[in-house]
Amino acid sequence: MISKYNSYKNGPLDRYIKLTEAAKILDFAHYSSVVKLIEKKKLDAYLLPHVTRRRVLLSEVNELKELNKCSKDNIKNTKRKRGRPFKY
Repeated sequence: MISKYNSYKNGPLDRYIKLTEAAKILDFAHYSSVVKLIEKKKLDAYLLPHVTRRRVLLSEVNELKELNKCSKDNIKNTKRKRGRPFKY
């Protein structure tokens, strides 16, 4: 498996985390929301040797969280559409 690890960009402490941990970082109630992000290609999932469950990179989750924080600041003054809003 080829990893997208870049020591200059991701730093020395980048690691793979479980989907439930990613859900807690992104303030989701359930890990299925992280699965939806993977299906929408906003997050990359990785399969590690001898592990049956998928993992995501901590740096990618943090980037997604920061990107969402910036986009929320820009959207605050726009008119909201009807319906239930998505977090990401």
